[in-house]
Amino acid sequence: MEELLASRTRYRTLKIELLKLSKRIEGADPEDILFYQEICEKYASHLKAIETACYERIGASICNCQFHSEQQCN
Repeated sequence: MEELLASRTRYRTLKIELLKLSKRIEGADPEDILFYQEICEKYASHLKAIETACYERIGASICNCQFHSEQQCN
């Protein structure tokens, strides 16, 4: 259970950073948009890898609920 909690915490932290970056895309200069999009794609890919590794090791998904910082995952 501790391993699942650690994976969820790591996942949540990275997802928050991804959300922050995705908001910057909207206000970015046109020449910077591609840069931010590439970073967001790398974050998303890394999040997927964490989900897969967690499921393979523990047999449980990280979280299939909508992301809200106050929401608890079961």
